[in-house]
Amino acid sequence: MRRGLSSGALLLALALAAGLNGVPAKYAEYARWEVVADKGLPAGGPHAGQPKVVYANPVAAREWKGGKALPLGSIVVKTTGPAGAPALVAVMEKRAEGWYYEEYLPEGGKYVLKFGGPGKQQLCVGCHTGAKAKDYLFTRP
Repeated sequence: MRRGLSSGALLLALALAAGLNGVPAKYAEYARWEVVADKGLPAGGPHAGQPKVVYANPVAAREWKGGKALPLGSIVVKTTGPAGAPALVAVMEKRAEGWYYEEYLPEGGKYVLKFGGPGKQQLCVGCHTGAKAKDYLFTRP
């Protein structure tokens, strides 16, 4: 009997080990987290594409459906496109100063930070203010 990873699992494992070629390791491990939203998500918007999947690290997943603000240390990742090679990796991390945003897109064989990041939060903050009642997360129940 042959044991080992399927080709899809192997690709995912390699992607995670490589930090999705540009996505920091602490965000790239999202595929191991709980899926908190993956049905009924709109195809459009600034994170356009299908399929969309939203993952929450264990800190965020515990409180996701509770309606209260997520605790510090929460990380939420939204991807679009195929699981093994997403067309977008959008990150929100709850820090002491508030939500921190980064958005990665594939370019030249790696993922490149295109929006958000250090000193470049204005665009993301401006949009997510519209979801203030849901702790700035549009996909929360």
